This record gives sequence, structure tokens and C-alpha cells, in this order.
Amino acid sequence: MKIFIVLTIFIGIFCWFGYSVYLLDQTSIYAENGPLENIQVFTLISSCLVFLLPVLHQKREDKLVLLFFSFLCFSFILREIDVEHFDIPIFFKTIGSGIGRNIMLATGFIGMATYALLNIAYYKILTRVYLLSIEGILIIMAGILLYIGDYFENYKLIQHHVFLEEIFELSGYVLILLAALILSKNKLHT
Repeated sequence: MKIFIVLTIFIGIFCWFGYSVYLLDQTSIYAENGPLENIQVFTLISSCLVFLLPVLHQKREDKLVLLFFSFLCFSFILREIDVEHFDIPIFFKTIGSGIGRNIMLATGFIGMATYALLNIAYYKILTRVYLLSIEGILIIMAGILLYIGDYFENYKLIQHHVFLEEIFELSGYVLILLAALILSKNKLHT
């Protein structure tokens, strides 16, 4: 039921954005820090939390997978927002942007990779199971959509190319949210 609701909401959002951009020529929809980017960030925050909550509140063997994707969503959030422009303490600006962000993210991903390497046999099997699951397929499709979005970023031959970039990114983030909703309920079994 949650998946149906999420899909219905986002189909409506996509239709409204498309109508606003292509028929009403409202380019502010996809402007930096505009409505489209704000919905991307909201979708990523939701995904981050949906992946993280089972790690904190459930007894599961696949917690590292959930933690990895929660952290990946967090890294996308930092990519989408410019924390240096917010009125927040300098400490958060330092760790949320530039080299501070890169060090924080690298430390997190290296820590998880190290833990997985220490249990390589288990995580090798779990990765195979995950990649063949519906959640894994959704994540792979999300990656493809994010890649397509990146292609449109600098493809200036198409009118509203930035809109296409942002809408493909949002589509990828929606697939990540769907994967989070499914994986948070269903444990991966090796």
C-alpha cells in the first residue's frame, strides 16, 4: 500500500512539473534550490531514514546493507544541498561541504567496506542475493537513471536540459525510496 501511495504521489508530481515547465514555461521549477531540488532532498531524507530505522530497531543480519544505503542517501543529500549557504554553525558547514564532506564520506564508506572485507564470505553471498532481489534491481535502475540525468546536465542542445537532468535524478531517488520501503520490511537471507 505504501508503494502505491508513493508512486501515485510522484506520478502526480512528475505530471505537474512537466506541465509547469513545458506548457507554462516556468523554469523556476528546476532552478537551483527550487521545488524540484527540494523534493529530491525530501525524497533522499525519507530514503535515508527508511533504510536507517530497521538498523536501529530490528534484529537483522543485513544491517550493513541498510546502513550502506542510508549513508549513500546521506551522501546524495550533501550533493544536492549547499550547506555552506545555510545559516548554521561553522562546524556543520565544514563537515557538510568541500574537503570536510569528502573526508567524512570517505571515512564512512571505508569503514563499512573494511567491515565487509572482514566478513567477505558472508557479504559476498549477501551481495549476490541482494543484486538478484527486487530491491537490488530497483537500485540498479536508479543508478542508470542518475547516470542518464548526469548526461543531460551539460547537453544544451535540448530545451530545458536541466529539467531533464533533475527529473531523471528524482526518478532515480524515487526508485531508491521504493527499494528502501521494500527492504525495510523484508530481510535479505543468505
